Amino acid sequence: MKKLFITACVLCFFATFFMMLPTPSAVKNDSVTIISHANVFDGEHWLGKRDVAFKNGMIVDVAKDLQQKYVDALIVDGSNKYLIPGLIDAHTHAWDEALTQAVKFGVTTELDMFTNNAFASMQREKREQHDRNIGQADLFSAGTLVTAPEGHGTEYGFKIATIDDYKKADAFVAARISEGSDYIKIVYDVSGRGRPSIDKKTLVAVIKASHQQGKLAVVHISDYQSADDAINAGADGLVHGFMTKVDVKSLGQTMYKNNQFMIPTLSILASMMGQDRSGQLIKDFSKDSQFQVEDSRFNIEEIAPQLTNLRGQHSRGDLFKQAQTNTAALAKAGVLILAGTDAPNPGTAHGISLHGELELLVDAGLSETQALRAATSNVAKAFKLTQRGYIKRNMKADMVLVSRDPAQDITNTRSIVNVYKNGYEIKNNEEKLTDKLTSSVKLGDFELDIVSDFKTTWQPTSDQRFGGNSDISISHEHNDGRHFLLMKGEVKTKFSYPWAGAFSSFSVDNKKAINIEEIQAISFDTKGSTGKYKIMIFSTKQPMRPIEIEFEVNEQWRKKTLSLTHIAPALLRSVTGVAIVATLPNSRFELMIDDVWLDH
Repeated sequence: MKKLFITACVLCFFATFFMMLPTPSAVKNDSVTIISHANVFDGEHWLGKRDVAFKNGMIVDVAKDLQQKYVDALIVDGSNKYLIPGLIDAHTHAWDEALTQAVKFGVTTELDMFTNNAFASMQREKREQHDRNIGQADLFSAGTLVTAPEGHGTEYGFKIATIDDYKKADAFVAARISEGSDYIKIVYDVSGRGRPSIDKKTLVAVIKASHQQGKLAVVHISDYQSADDAINAGADGLVHGFMTKVDVKSLGQTMYKNNQFMIPTLSILASMMGQDRSGQLIKDFSKDSQFQVEDSRFNIEEIAPQLTNLRGQHSRGDLFKQAQTNTAALAKAGVLILAGTDAPNPGTAHGISLHGELELLVDAGLSETQALRAATSNVAKAFKLTQRGYIKRNMKADMVLVSRDPAQDITNTRSIVNVYKNGYEIKNNEEKLTDKLTSSVKLGDFELDIVSDFKTTWQPTSDQRFGGNSDISISHEHNDGRHFLLMKGEVKTKFSYPWAGAFSSFSVDNKKAINIEEIQAISFDTKGSTGKYKIMIFSTKQPMRPIEIEFEVNEQWRKKTLSLTHIAPALLRSVTGVAIVATLPNSRFELMIDDVWLDH
């Protein structure tokens, strides 16, 4: 699991192009709303038919026949429906629009295990706005994880603090808390495979320092021995399962005795082992689903590419089954199991994948109600979260109303009728339409300058801005009767996904997106150092990574026409710019481009 951390962090530079955060509504929900006659799961138990009353973002009453008590209340008929607490994904990596996407699927809270501190800081303020229509999931975050120099978490092209001596544990944890970390996440791998790890002495010291400073300490592991070390060192929980074939009875007894929990993240383990569970999940949230969901809320067309991009190239069902067996054995021993997805790693996506995780937990041997607890009250208990994870008085009015009984079939959590966040119904708030290109647009003929029809200037781009060491320079040149843009550079290997080239934005501030779904191709003339290069198209609908199209270059001018017709139209409806770049296996290169067009 050395590469379990989010693809988004691998390619986090793309997400910076798309920072469009929702603005909380200033309107308060002062009137009482009652969801009446619904079959209520309160986070621990099924209560039968109850009315649930809420006001100003908080649940004020749960009982029978509340309409007589609150005579002026707005009534939502929950007859023949099932009301469950807002779901909590206990292991994600969040940035950009992740929280907005998650809440549409009923995930009203996410626990992040490593993200940008600036992003996490903004979200902490929003989660305290109980009575506001924020339109997104709440976020709790570990901020920067605890890892060794060059250890897991350092390979993503941006600098983070690391620890190399157990004596520094107190100061290191204090620094994380000062940054705002809600809990401390530690990376520990005793196997010695892959990247360096902190040693056991440092593990013990960091856990102790976390507890002394009032924070939970959770540990990223990938095998049984690492898990055993972490548990015996006093970790509050494990934030991954493991696929080691071993008797976990002793481990389970220790964890149960010490109230230690596990987040198995079966979704990402399934993805790694080539177990593609995405097909049915996509279908269940799509038009004409058996659940008759309002599919326009979910934008499945945009999410599907994330779910089908599995990391595992070869199916290893035996290893994945072992992970499920280990999870079931720990659950049987009484260990608190929490549902977490590790979204948005390949094969997962925010919100939707938690429904898949619940199914995987049931497949492993948990009951449907145990799985629901894993995504609600268990998380609240384990992370000491207040006012969420339950449908009870004085809890946040974060709830999901579904049309079918999840206690009978856990996939019925997908039959979403309404999602309530802070007491407000989450609707499909259609984005304002972007400008739509209905004719060809010139990105550069370079006769006079390197400015596009969007009045923007081509800019050099490379991985240097995120810790890489690739070099690039661009210039406006004239030779043999042709004006062109010249890129000269060297692609180096310090960054995990190195690149160097030139970028053309569709707006001066790089924030305005354009709908190019009617554009058929990108065409341009090019020559240069022989090799393969890429066009990268930046879409706000796929913020983790750009759309990439490969092309080949040789030492003669050739016209390239790269079709866009194979790209999902949804991804082309909100594009901010394009780049033409060299990547590996290129090293030193020269690349010339001319007559770059978006062809209608």
